[in-house]
Amino acid sequence: MAGLRREDLAAETVEIWPENFQAYQMFCGMQRQWVLAPMGGPIALNFLVAYNRMDRMGLTPEEYNQLDEDLQIMEGAALEAMRSKG
Repeated sequence: MAGLRREDLAAETVEIWPENFQAYQMFCGMQRQWVLAPMGGPIALNFLVAYNRMDRMGLTPEEYNQLDEDLQIMEGAALEAMRSKG
């Protein structure tokens, strides 16, 4: 099994700040969109799927760029967490 397991997640409640909620929702919606290495675990999110979804959201160019940047930060943090579990 690649990635994080349910038991890897913190049991504590975490507050999502309003300015991060859209990125959080998008990241959660991408949960099955990880690109996997042939002989390993996840190496990246499939941003083609993210961009397709973002294209339909009616975002301004600034909002689009911010959401893209937020997702990349979340992707990096998730990859780091998954690799530390391996």
